[in-house]
Parts: sequence; structure tokens; C-alpha cells
Amino acid sequence: RTSLVSDGLCARHCSAEQLAAGAAIPSHTNRCCCDCCLCGCLLSRMPLDGSSMFRKWIKSGAAAAPSTEDGAASLGRCSPVPAGGAASVGSRASKGAHDASESAEALQSQLEKLEEECQKIKHQLARVHNHAELSIEVVDEDLTLTRSRFSRAAPGATPAGSLLPSKEGSIKRGAGARGASAGGGRSTAGGVASSLNSSSIASMSSFGPRMSYAVRPAPSPGAAASHAPTSAKDLLAMVQRGRKRAQYNSRVDSEELAALTGNGAVTLLPRGGVHVRTRHGPVQFGIPPETIKDSLQLGLDVPKVYVVGKERFNLKFGTNTAEFEFPAYWNFFIKGDKTTVVCAAAAAAVIRQVMEEVLEGPAEEHLHQDDEYSPFVDDSIYAARPDLLREIGYFKEPRNGRKIEADTLLQFVEFACSEELPAGHLLARMAFDDGTIEVIDRGAEYDVIVDDELVATVPDWLSSAIADPPHILMPMATAVGDAIDFEAPQFGITVLGAADGFTAAGTTAGFILWMRGRGILVDPPAHSAHYLRRNGISSRKITHVILTHCHADHDAGTFQKILLEQRVTVLTTRTIMAAFVRKYALISEMNYDFLQRLFCFHSVKIGEPVHFQGGSIKFFYSLHALPCIGFRAELAGKSIVYSSDTYYDPDGLAALQQRGIISAERCASLCTDCSVQQADLLLHEAGIAPIHTPFDALAKLPDNIKRSIRVIHCNDARAAESEFEKVQPGFEHTITIDTEPPLHAEANQILQILLVTDIFRKFDVESIVDVLSVITTRSYSAGEPICKAGDEGRFLRIVKAGIVMYERDGARPFATAPLRPPDQWFTVSCDSLRRAALRAA
Repeated sequence: RTSLVSDGLCARHCSAEQLAAGAAIPSHTNRCCCDCCLCGCLLSRMPLDGSSMFRKWIKSGAAAAPSTEDGAASLGRCSPVPAGGAASVGSRASKGAHDASESAEALQSQLEKLEEECQKIKHQLARVHNHAELSIEVVDEDLTLTRSRFSRAAPGATPAGSLLPSKEGSIKRGAGARGASAGGGRSTAGGVASSLNSSSIASMSSFGPRMSYAVRPAPSPGAAASHAPTSAKDLLAMVQRGRKRAQYNSRVDSEELAALTGNGAVTLLPRGGVHVRTRHGPVQFGIPPETIKDSLQLGLDVPKVYVVGKERFNLKFGTNTAEFEFPAYWNFFIKGDKTTVVCAAAAAAVIRQVMEEVLEGPAEEHLHQDDEYSPFVDDSIYAARPDLLREIGYFKEPRNGRKIEADTLLQFVEFACSEELPAGHLLARMAFDDGTIEVIDRGAEYDVIVDDELVATVPDWLSSAIADPPHILMPMATAVGDAIDFEAPQFGITVLGAADGFTAAGTTAGFILWMRGRGILVDPPAHSAHYLRRNGISSRKITHVILTHCHADHDAGTFQKILLEQRVTVLTTRTIMAAFVRKYALISEMNYDFLQRLFCFHSVKIGEPVHFQGGSIKFFYSLHALPCIGFRAELAGKSIVYSSDTYYDPDGLAALQQRGIISAERCASLCTDCSVQQADLLLHEAGIAPIHTPFDALAKLPDNIKRSIRVIHCNDARAAESEFEKVQPGFEHTITIDTEPPLHAEANQILQILLVTDIFRKFDVESIVDVLSVITTRSYSAGEPICKAGDEGRFLRIVKAGIVMYERDGARPFATAPLRPPDQWFTVSCDSLRRAALRAA
């Protein structure tokens, strides 16, 4: 009988003299009858590739054992029981069995302790992995920090317990180390991270190498009670508001909505929100993304006064309903005035923090551009790295004598108690030269009183409601046939929106980058996930998102996809990802740890390729008011470049170099290597300088670059006046770059389908090979039956392309949501009959 006990394990319990004498080691399949029984039981229960702690324990025991001719003393080497040792085994059998029986409970207790140790070791390994990914401190769970995991350590300080070398010990290139930014210092005062709670904890995610905690701002006075129900009555009111929001559809008449819209001063906005006209200017309740486009399209004045409801986030659609960025930009840059925010004190503190984050940009300790370059990247690329602190400072310079900061863009009017009102009612009063506007919060409703006259009564739930289905301006598939005919290109883009945030028509810029039939969403517009579903595009075809920067017209759809779809992978830099989490943790009021568990973070390195579907994507920092990245995607010798939001103008960049805002290397890179590279498709934004690129600067480019330019993120009028073609949104306008088919194209396509099909996702290579050998492809014409009710279920069918209509018992319960690739697979076991009929649509 062969023993499966490793000699290395037994060396911990047997002396060297016993091992050298050839002491017999019994099989753990018997009642282990020597002091080594613990080792045998452990080996039978734990895999050889178990925890690091267990392997370390084994190696420490194996060190005492002399080597044998076949090297059996090492871990994983098993040896047979020597034939001469059989008598020794028999002589000790009865005693060993008795000992094993008595020690069963003790052994079980030891095993449980070892399993606990294994879990602790795995937890520590995951933390070390996170540490290596993000260059953050590794600390004990109960150790409190005064800074976030994204913050830099103090100069010259090496955190206790850190497993990575300090800055001074890091890799150096040339004459200096890659480390300190060239910009001057700036404290966090006035930013989102103006101060940190001393009890902030550097916690870690258990999902492996991705971002953990972002900055935890110190809670503002009263913020802890923000929106928290304080009584059963408040809780019931919150539940009722949620129910009404969930059932809301502005396209369906109801008594409540009919009474509201019967008032000529009230308009329900398509994207959400309520517009109330008054003699002192409009007042709007609820501020969903792109809300100023509704006012512009309907011919209404863009309001300067906005009322924030009791809920600022619509969880059903993953939408911020207090999005003040673009209303504030419109009133400040175009109208030259402030935006008035009417809200509770706690809401005002959060909104101010969000606006400071997007206006001020990340504080210096949250800028990691020096660490976002690989140590092996070319010296010229590293020398051209941006000084983000100085660049952001340039875009914050006063315009027309006014500083660009939260207090110059927003003014807050807070609800407060009034002796004039019944108990529980709150009042916000705004004075104008020729009168007043008062908003009274009566709990479930708001009264708008203008010069002592009641103008409108607005239900509170409408301030955070979005109609279902949401209003989408992106072109929809006009017929089912459009969705059937669309096939994802091998390489190309499908534009979802091409407008800027101030254009009345169109949706903000965003698109899908297709590579070998799978897509990456780039700055998806709001409700783009819903739009893709309506057009028959499976969420499993698009599992990655590129986040270029954290302005509302670029990140709203990203947060929606994270909340509404399956786990997605976000590709961006550490600096941008940290800013995104800080911003949306404030907006959604979600727990930091919970929020970060919803997605996978792929920390990209500037100039280093990210491989995807047989191609590669290289990122670069553009020049914008916030840290912003563009990219170059390559596949089979073809290329697509996306500028993202950037300022390109050689004359203007030279002036910035003279002022010391950018270095000479950075200036040269922006002029030649970043947004204006030669490519098969150059997708470049255009707009008003210096936030965006002027059209005349693009017109001066060489012909070999100009011929591949398509403009995006601009209005149609300016594009029509230029010599450049503007991209058009919609699947019918998909731009395809012809490429050579990949090697083993058919097998690769089948494997991609199996990868996103639940029952095959965990198959090993051998099993997948077996599946490939029995797969056949069948095509059906529109209307042709695939199988009938009553047929034997002999096949597992997966939709590869097109739409399948599912009919059961003569009805079609899925007629409005047919089976599309590769969301659905369908079958009945071979020994039963099908209960449904399937046909090609």
C-alpha cells in the first residue's frame, strides 16, 4: 500500500535519526498510527498549492530532513512505504489507533485554527497586491490614518509596515528620480479634501488589485443626519416618495400630474425636473444631467434658481438629480451671473464639496502623474509628463475679473424654520429688486409663492423622479430590423453622442470603441446603457469603460453603467479614478467600500499599452481644466486616436510654455504626439478656447493629418462652418476601419461567446476543447422556425447574431424583449419535449 504523506511534513514530527533509519510512515488512509497523523490528515484535506502560511510551515519542517536519492523530502514529493517497514507499522497499529481516536477533537480544533490562519494570510496577500498596484501604505485594519490611501506620504517618510521602498529608494532615471512634481505645493484647503476625519481608515477591498478607499472628506456640521429618517413618519414619507418615483411616467396621465400640468406656469421637463415660470425668473425643481438642454429645446429660459429635493440621487436609473455643473457654467460663463441653490443645510455642504472638486480639481496630494508612468517607458515620454497642478491652476485663473470657484458660481439659500409657518414647515426666501420668491417646504410638497401669491405646488418626489423609460435624444433603432442587421465591426466606433454640454440638440459626446466584435464605452452619455439595450446590444459585449475625466458630461453615464450593469472594468489613471470615487461617493451618499466593490479598476500607465482583443490602447494626458486622458488604439496595423477634451493651439501652447505652465517637452508632445497624431481615424474635439480646441487651429494641421479628422463635442453650426466633418450618432453611422481578420477567427469568436455564457464561463481548457468539437453554426431566414413546441430538446442553442422570438402556449411573453446575442441561451434536456416554439425574427 502506497503512502501519500509527504516526507517534508513528517520531518516536523520525526527526528532526523528516525528518518535516516528509514522509519516507516503510515498511510493517512489508515487510522494514522504515529505522531505524523496530523500531517497526513492535513495533506488529505488541503491542496498542495494551499496558503503561503502552510507552505512556509512545511518548508520549515522539511529543512530538518536529509535529502533522499529521489528528492522525496521536498513538498509534493510522495514516496511509497518501504517494504521493510511493514512490521514496524503492525507493531504500533493498536496504540496508534487508540491515540488517533482520543485526539480527534484536538486535531479538528487545530485544523480549524489553521484554516483561520489561512484566511488571514490570504487577506494579507490581497492587501500586499493592492499595495503594489496603487503604491499605498499597508497598515493594520485598526490603524487610523490622517490621510487617504490615494494621498502621498510626507516627504522622506516611509510608513511603518510598508512593503515598498520609499521615494528615495525607487527606480531613478538619468540625473533625477521620478517622483516629486515640478509644481509648487498647495494645501487641501478649499478643496473637497480640505480636511480628513482623523478616524478615516485605510481599508482594503477583498476583490484583489483595485482601488480601495478614496478621500473621505470630514463631515460637515449636520451632514451625518443628511436624509436619514429620524422618525417612523419620515421613513414612511421616504418610502412613499420612492414608490411614486418608481411608477413615474410623464407620458401617462395621472390625476396628480394632470392637476400639476394644468397650471400654465408649470412644465414637466423630458429628462426630469419641474420648470416653474415666475415674474422674477423661472424656478426649477430637480436637476438631472443635461437639464439645460430641455429648457433650450422647449424655448424656456434656463433657470437661475434651483430647488433641491429631499433625495438628490435616483437609484433606479443611477442618476444624479442635483447636477449643478452645467447650469452653473451656463449662468456664469454665458449669462455672467450666479446660480441660486435652494436646499437644506446638509445638502448645501455636499453640493459645495462636489463643485469644489470639479472646479478646483484634485488637491496636490491626490495628483499622481509622476507615478502613472512605467519605469520602463521612454525617457522622452516621461520628460513630457504634465504638471497637473500648474495646468489646473491656469484654467482657474479669473475670467473678466471673477475667480472661478464654488462661491462665485453658486449661492445657497437654506430652508429654515419661520414663526410665520406651522410647525414642521420650512421657508426659503429670495429677494429681488422688484419683489420676492418664497419656497415653502410642507414635507410632501413645495409651495412657490411669488410676491405673496401662490404660483404652483410641486410634489417633492418629482424633484428626483425620472420618467420610465427615460428621455433619450440619441437616435433609436427605427425598427427591429436595424438591430438585427447591425454587427459589431472588427475595428471602428459607434457614436452615441457628439454634442457639447451647451448645445440644445444632441447628446453629450461619447462612443463605443469596437475591437474584434467587443466594445469599450468611452465617456458614455447619461442613459446610454438603456439606449444600448433598446437597440439590442448586449451588456456582455461591452464590459469595459474608459473614463477620460470627471466633468458631468463625461462621467454621468459611467456611474450609471457601474450601478445598472454587471461588474464592469474601468480604464483610467489613478488620479482620475480617485477623483471619480470622491465625487460620486458624495453625490450618491454610498459607502466608500460598497461603491468600490461595484467595479474593477484597471490602473493604466501613460505610454504603456493596454492589451484588448488582440489590439492595444496607449493613453496620454491631454491639456484640460481637470486631469484628462486621450488614447491611441491600434489593431492589425490600423489606428484610431481620440483627443478627449483638450486645448490644442501651437501659438497658445507656446505662450503657456513661456509662462512656465508647461515644459518645453510637454509643449512639443501636445503639438505632435498627443491629440494630433497621424492615424486612420482621428476623432478630435472642438470648441471654444482655452478649455477646448478652436477650429482654426485644426485647419492649420498638415494635410496627411487633416484628412483623417472627424470632429466631436461641438455644435452642428460651428462644425458646418469648418472644413471638417462631424461624426453622427447612431448605429447606422458606425465608422468601420478595415482590418485583416485574426488568426483562428471563427474559433476566437466562438470562444468569446462561450466566455459570456454562464454555463461555460468556468470551464477549463480541456472541457472547452470538447465543446468546440461538437459546435455547429446554423443560419435561419427571418420568420423561419427554429424549433416547435413538442420537439425533443436535443440541442443547446446560443444566439450568435440576430433576434429569436420566443413563443409559449401560443403567446409571446418575450415579444417586447426577444432573445438577443449573447444574452440568452435556451434548451430542453434531451429526454423531454420543448414547451416553447422558437423562430428567427
